Amino acid sequence: MDAKQIRFFLEIARTGSFTSAAKKLFISVPGLVKSMDKLEDELGAPLFVRQRTGVCLSPAGRALEQMAPAYLRQTETIRAEVVKAACDRDAQAEVCMTWGLLSFFPANFLSRFVLGHPKINLCTRNDTIEGCYTRVASGKSAIALVFGAVNDPALEVVFHRESTQVALLSEKHPLARKQELCMADFAPYRLVLLNSSPHVIGSLERQCAAAGCAPQIMLDGGAWGQALELVAKANYVSFCLPPKTMKEEKLVTRPVRDLDLTINFNMAVLRGAALSAAESEFVDYVVRVMQREG
Repeated sequence: MDAKQIRFFLEIARTGSFTSAAKKLFISVPGLVKSMDKLEDELGAPLFVRQRTGVCLSPAGRALEQMAPAYLRQTETIRAEVVKAACDRDAQAEVCMTWGLLSFFPANFLSRFVLGHPKINLCTRNDTIEGCYTRVASGKSAIALVFGAVNDPALEVVFHRESTQVALLSEKHPLARKQELCMADFAPYRLVLLNSSPHVIGSLERQCAAAGCAPQIMLDGGAWGQALELVAKANYVSFCLPPKTMKEEKLVTRPVRDLDLTINFNMAVLRGAALSAAESEFVDYVVRVMQREG
């Protein structure tokens, strides 16, 4: 039983004639009779009493006539909710990222996307790299932004970037006079590091220790603003990805020739899965930002 059959039934009940109803419904009489025969078989009861001048409803038909409007309303409600869900899905962007990853993006990376796309509902979650892969593979998130290699064959990398970290310091810092630095140069100075990734921070700490320049301050990956303030106003040194433009005033970057630390950034999705329009827009946005900043 479906909504079309019920509408056919109600038109027959209204006109009292298969012929008149068929004309109104733009269907052949045999086709209408076949549809009603099927409906009667599905319900297990005759719906019409055939008369010489047309048809009238049987007791079962009268009962169906009373309940049919509620059935059609429910059907329309279900259809409307399904369409709404499809529209909501198209406006939904489900993203997961490794802890501290945002410290490598511009400070307004997420807020700029949200404010620039008011009709998109952006949902983000933080997790370990393995947790991010699991979220995408299970469908909980559509996009993963991670530091590290993507070895899961179920995932497809849609954007990849590798960059070596550089030193970040005030233009008034004594080391700013050099065009290239080495790790030993930092020994007399104070360092502030961002704990943006276990792999990244672990490697950086080991190399600092080997060069005799242990960091004084370790900040959470989201505290990039505080690190910049210490670098700009207190002559601390930090490390970052090499941006094309350093928007913070009076800060400079310098390559460190013996710093062996490459940041491996990947944006991955589930292979073969369709992204919503909102998720596709977010992917394009990340690529634009990374190409502009990287």
